[in-house]
Amino acid sequence: MTRTVVVTGAASGLGEATARTLRGRGDRVVTVDLRGADVEADLSTPAGRAAAVAGIHEQVDGRLDGIVTWAGLGGPRRTTLLVNYFGTVDVVAGVRELLLASEAPRVVVTSSRMSLEPADATVVEALLRGDLAAVEALPDAETEPTAYYRASKTAVARWMRRTAVDPAWGGQGITVNAIAPGLVETPMTVGALADPQVRPGLLAAHPQAQDRLSQPTEIADLATFLVGADAGLLMGQCVFADRGTEAVLRGDTVW
Repeated sequence: MTRTVVVTGAASGLGEATARTLRGRGDRVVTVDLRGADVEADLSTPAGRAAAVAGIHEQVDGRLDGIVTWAGLGGPRRTTLLVNYFGTVDVVAGVRELLLASEAPRVVVTSSRMSLEPADATVVEALLRGDLAAVEALPDAETEPTAYYRASKTAVARWMRRTAVDPAWGGQGITVNAIAPGLVETPMTVGALADPQVRPGLLAAHPQAQDRLSQPTEIADLATFLVGADAGLLMGQCVFADRGTEAVLRGDTVW
């Protein structure tokens, strides 16, 4: 049965790979990105997020089977918080009624291996409250490298856990899960590993049980499964797709 799935951040990287894999499975894919997508919108602004939701509603015929939110940033600017968090939760919330029309509705959001690192609790809580004014009042440039990225991905993971068991979501049959990628072979990653000053720190931050980089197609395969009709048992799970990085760093202390 053909399913209709939205993929944000679909113009490149993991989003493009996921859209391609879903189409190869026979699904109809509605893409969202700044440019070169079915729905073009800037997810860093409230107006852009509203436009994305409206565009999705226009593209589908009253029913949506799934959404995968790959749209995100990794830079040291405040827009990282706005796109990574609000660009996820606002768009997902905006298509809830479309998901309820599906027999097997699925939501897959993006966290990160970096969500295991300490994050600014004040920023995380502001995001989870949906306090846009407090977030926009933060300095535009972070003072600690990856601080905004870690906070955004931590907040997404916590939002996912809460939403998955919410009666209005999980209770209505909508499964909500997350993927937390580790090192994936993208042009940015390959370029960073080629830099002798960056490579040691990057590898130290992402210890793996297997000495090879994951491929975008592998992450896309996982996203395709989680957004598919057969993934109904998984609810509120953050899948660390990282070749063992999370297991190396946390061991068995989570039980």
